[in-house]
Amino acid sequence: KIVVKFGGSNLKTAADVRRSAAVAAAYGRPLAIVVSAFSGVTDSLVRSLEDAISSLEAIDECIARLRAMHEEVLYSHVAAGTERNQVSALLSFRLVSLDKLLRGVHYIGAVPDFVRDAVLSYGERLSSPVVAAVLRDAGLDVAEALPEDIGLVTDGRFGNASADLGRCRPLIAAALGAERSFVVPGFYGIGDDGKTTVFGRGGSDYTAAVLARCLDAESLDLWKDVDGFLSCDPRVAPDSRTIPRLSYAEAAELSYFGAKVLHPRTVEPLEDDGIPIRVMNVERFGGTIEPFSIVGPTVPGETFSPGSSARKGSNAHAVKSIASSDDAAIVRLEGPGVGSRPGILARATGRLDAAGVNILSVITAQTCINLLFRRADVARALAALKAETVPGVLSTEALEDLAIVAAVGDGIRDSRGAAASVLGAVADAGINVVLSQAGASPVAIYLIVRSDERERAVRAIHDAI
Repeated sequence: KIVVKFGGSNLKTAADVRRSAAVAAAYGRPLAIVVSAFSGVTDSLVRSLEDAISSLEAIDECIARLRAMHEEVLYSHVAAGTERNQVSALLSFRLVSLDKLLRGVHYIGAVPDFVRDAVLSYGERLSSPVVAAVLRDAGLDVAEALPEDIGLVTDGRFGNASADLGRCRPLIAAALGAERSFVVPGFYGIGDDGKTTVFGRGGSDYTAAVLARCLDAESLDLWKDVDGFLSCDPRVAPDSRTIPRLSYAEAAELSYFGAKVLHPRTVEPLEDDGIPIRVMNVERFGGTIEPFSIVGPTVPGETFSPGSSARKGSNAHAVKSIASSDDAAIVRLEGPGVGSRPGILARATGRLDAAGVNILSVITAQTCINLLFRRADVARALAALKAETVPGVLSTEALEDLAIVAAVGDGIRDSRGAAASVLGAVADAGINVVLSQAGASPVAIYLIVRSDERERAVRAIHDAI
């Protein structure tokens, strides 16, 4: 089988859903189809959790809004009759379950982690039966298959779960192996205790990758609303170019550092088996299946993709693409010898782990330890690190309003002068680099700059490649 994934950007309107059905039909073969929530629904569910604590009326409004949105798509494409009635009844059943969860939040005045994950999964639980019905109306032999019914088992971690691939593989292969198509809601799986656990925002890509691994798929086809991976964000540099071929490592680093083409963990289940990821643009669908970018095993000796970028300098070929994000902050631990005294870094990271705070990167020097975080994690990180005095640490401070700029390309670590070229391009643009890291990844160099200088830094590097 081929695993096909349609994201929320492909599911904004009734016409979008019909177009996705046309895409699925164009394959002319059984598929495993993973769907995200309809556009905007997950954000709406996040707000509903916040509003439910203080307002029962907000819960009623949320349920009514979701019902209207999904029934509009269903009624637009599925004629009155048994099929429409059955799917409408299923939507009602799932909305009742969601309503009960939200009312529970109201009555206890809090949002337990297991309830949050369960509520957030309803975007996909509501979109999948509607998409399946539209596909059937288009003539496809397709059934809905829920993660809890096919054996998508997770480690039970709320908010950022991982699939247990060893246990999932035989179960999913048996459940989805029949010669027909299946629609699977993405974003969530089920822990050993039966509770819903989500894979993090954008996690439907990860669901699709898990299915591709378990089915030994020919490829994972991601339908997006962009022309695959680009040399940088076209809103920053209008002359950005499509990258036709990337390694798994390149795709993972670009996604990790801000490229919103796929979830950063999508490559994890696929790399060992060499299953390619093909990125398509649904806006350009003309009846044939044509990928803009293919992510797969590195070709021996290949350090850049032909046509992916014009080589302007001696090291320019090492940089294939630039990703960036304003979502960065640094917590700095300072004191004489903190970088060389045994145990200080271990104690700091241990506290952060206990607090559930993810560290993006660590850079140490003799008198300073720099810890890189997402902005939303800074307050919790500071609280954890200041909970008790660490001998040798004289000050702990946060640096915010920062951005990450990452230059990515196979061979960049071993390409003589590549880091100097990247730093030189930024320096020539008059931009100060707060922090830089080269060598930690074989395919990435990243810089930390002020947020208001991020776009200029990206353009400067892009112009140099």
